[in-house]
Amino acid sequence: MLRGIDWIEPEILERRENRGLSRSIRDGLDRVFEDHGSAIVIEDDVCVAPGFYDYARLALGRYEDEPAVAGITGLRYPFSRDVLVDYPYDVFMSPRFSSWGWATWRDRWPAFEFDPAALRARIAGARAFDPAIAGADMAPMIEAAIVNETLGGSWDVACATNMLLDGRYFVTPTWNMVENSGLEHGTHADGAPQWELTWEEGPAGWPGAPLRFAPPVLDEGVLGEYRRFFAGDLTGGPLARSGAAIARWRAARRLRGSR
Repeated sequence: MLRGIDWIEPEILERRENRGLSRSIRDGLDRVFEDHGSAIVIEDDVCVAPGFYDYARLALGRYEDEPAVAGITGLRYPFSRDVLVDYPYDVFMSPRFSSWGWATWRDRWPAFEFDPAALRARIAGARAFDPAIAGADMAPMIEAAIVNETLGGSWDVACATNMLLDGRYFVTPTWNMVENSGLEHGTHADGAPQWELTWEEGPAGWPGAPLRFAPPVLDEGVLGEYRRFFAGDLTGGPLARSGAAIARWRAARRLRGSR
């Protein structure tokens, strides 16, 4: 399939052994950044909508000189669109790393620390570290991947931890351009989620029309609905939500204790 690509001249790097997810992603980006100043990353189970490349290319150009921006994603989680009705931009800033159709720059990539011990030390020394700003599920993921090291292949959780420690953001579109076919079975999945990702219609005239890029600051109005999605309000019944909330609360307390 890769050798059948005819709209570019693909550079195919093959390995004789399975290096695993985290090492493959990191080695791959290290290799790309030897020759290029930015990269758009799409994993094999991610399908991006028409217009995603143009969006990512334009966003990379717009935020190239904004150090508070760690990267760009094409994923809008399916929280309520009501909060976006009067929103004046086509993107918003999210404090959450997203690995499903994303992009970053060569000068931003080295800032991501992947060693769990080093990240634990940074968490312990942080004056303020609140994973819940990126979603109520973030604390348990950081506890499993960084504190206890029981969640393998979790390079993306390390990236998310770095963003929280550094106070950096991901540029996120107000319409979703990502579908993921790999959520039902795998190392980090044991069944389909209760929500579904579907491509959404973009702003009027897109692709082609200019995009309204937001300044690199958080909009609490949008993020309130964004966080409600990760709190479980939209993804389960009362018993499921209460049990998940207790687990998140305990994980957050343990992370605070590690400081």
